[in-house]
Amino acid sequence: MSRLLAAFAAAVLAAAAPAARAQDAAKDKPADKPAEKPAAKPTDKPIDLDAKTQEAIRRAVEKAKDELREEVRAELQGAQSASEFMGAVAEGPKLEFLQMNGYLRTRGQLFDQLDLDAGVDASGYYLFPKPIIDPAKRSTHATTNMRLRLEPTMNVSDNVRVSMQVDVFDNYVYGSSTSVAFDSSFSPYFLPWYGSSRLPNVEDVKSDRAPIVPKRAWAEFQTPVGLLSFGRMPSGWGLGVLTNPGGGIDDDFGDTVDRIQFALPPVSTPVGNLSFVPIIDFDAEGALQADRFWGNGVGQPFDLDSADDARTFALKAARVDTADELRRKLERGESSFNFGAYYNYRTQRNVWRSWLEQGFDATLTDAPIQRKTFGHVLSFWSRFQSPRWRIELEADGVYGSIGNTFVVGKNDVGDKVVKQLGGVLARQWGGALVTEFQALPNKVALSLEMGVASGDSAPGMGNMPFRVLGSESTASGFDILYQPYGSIEGPQFGDFPRVGKSGLYHDGDIRDFRFNPAYRVDLVLWREIMGQVTDALYVKPKVHWAMVPGLALDIAVVYSQALDSLSTPSASQAGDGTPADPYRITSKGSKVLGLEVDSILNYTNAEGFGAWASWGILQPLAGLGANLSRGHAVAVGIAAKF
Repeated sequence: MSRLLAAFAAAVLAAAAPAARAQDAAKDKPADKPAEKPAAKPTDKPIDLDAKTQEAIRRAVEKAKDELREEVRAELQGAQSASEFMGAVAEGPKLEFLQMNGYLRTRGQLFDQLDLDAGVDASGYYLFPKPIIDPAKRSTHATTNMRLRLEPTMNVSDNVRVSMQVDVFDNYVYGSSTSVAFDSSFSPYFLPWYGSSRLPNVEDVKSDRAPIVPKRAWAEFQTPVGLLSFGRMPSGWGLGVLTNPGGGIDDDFGDTVDRIQFALPPVSTPVGNLSFVPIIDFDAEGALQADRFWGNGVGQPFDLDSADDARTFALKAARVDTADELRRKLERGESSFNFGAYYNYRTQRNVWRSWLEQGFDATLTDAPIQRKTFGHVLSFWSRFQSPRWRIELEADGVYGSIGNTFVVGKNDVGDKVVKQLGGVLARQWGGALVTEFQALPNKVALSLEMGVASGDSAPGMGNMPFRVLGSESTASGFDILYQPYGSIEGPQFGDFPRVGKSGLYHDGDIRDFRFNPAYRVDLVLWREIMGQVTDALYVKPKVHWAMVPGLALDIAVVYSQALDSLSTPSASQAGDGTPADPYRITSKGSKVLGLEVDSILNYTNAEGFGAWASWGILQPLAGLGANLSRGHAVAVGIAAKF
């Protein structure tokens, strides 16, 4: 800033000098002799000299501006560690004590034939739930829901602030939470349409969530050596494949963690200036002790034993341009290259069977189950951006082991029991690449996205690992009956038929990497039917057209294919497991899953109102089954953002 002020002062003094010289010359002339008007010649020396002076001043000012930009860039890079990398860069506290952000959203959705008329799979499940009445002939669902999201920030001082996220009526379905007078069987009114009140009740068995859900609350303290953050906060990184805060107005998911982190200012390294953020995540505390004097719900519960705690120790190292710095670079026609790595080490030693079965009612006199879990998770992210191009990559890998896996079920008398299933290995990888070209800057953009998630030959895609064919109850527990080939979902470890042989083998690893559910790929297959990208690859070309200010249209085509055909519903097996008829695979199925066309129309204005409409149509291919119907997903939404 001092350089720019100096240059400005020099310019003022230089401009004032000719006028001062002219005034001095006028004083030296006789009063009775009128001043002669100088001839304006292009070759006048004073004018040439003045032009040269002005040019020198202009160059000096431009140089000072460039130096100022570099100073601002350095300051912004120092401030970039005051926020989650690749998330929204936090602005400094403003003078107002309370800042309120958020939105009120209403969304209508129509799902038609998302079961694709495929019938039930080998485990007896549909691809998508069917209507209750006459499911053989009906396959259309229509629903409307709402959410009020409040995101207040309290600026305690220039260096301390507290942020929250609270959802009111989070995805509440319109028409739910009806009053006692409306639909209670104990109501004296016999007409079910009597009354119009909506009365949320946390004990309502027809509601799956509380009407007010505090989701996040965390504080940030800017110290002289970095930013300290602590509390229950959002987690994001890179493209959002591994961890995603889910901040979009049409989002349903988002990662929230109990975390303490310290973001350090950038330091010089052989690969450039990097910011480092050490992190501790409290994944699970295990057995808790209720208040010793007053019991559950009051006082202070505490962690009873650290031997069953699950922890993540993580480190982020990244070079990230802030949003303002990136904007200025692009305006000057420059490019930006950012990159970083995110490493997690996760561990848990033990769990208590009685705590898993009974919670606070447990006596905790049983011996712990040795969990013996560890995991290494590494994610690499990079982004190149210029005025016309954006190329962004996230690559993730998981390497770990679970010494004892288990599921919680019920025995033959209905009590909760834990079934140990042995140890498994985790060997997973995945990622996504996005390439975008501004064909007509600020008007038309063309992009190509590709993603892949590792998988294996276990039956089912793996997004619902506890969906099994069933269980056989015993007096002491239960036995798992694993899903057969041809199932849509199920655990990726267990006892399954051999490929090309009869009998069963034990699958002792989990190789299916799962994209974060908040990472959106399409509107039908992965968002509504499968839930997450796993054991598959996809290719997605897209066109973005900014039609007029505030109105934009996106059209995308998504091709999806499984990595292993045995994971798809098109695979099949035979046999009843007896020596005379052993289990065996009869068809390996097909890898190709579907071809989908999606369109989204978005409208926003400066007053905070927004609306959108989307339509996706899926053409199922052989991997999902033969002779299937197309599935449609239509959604419209309106929102007021503040």
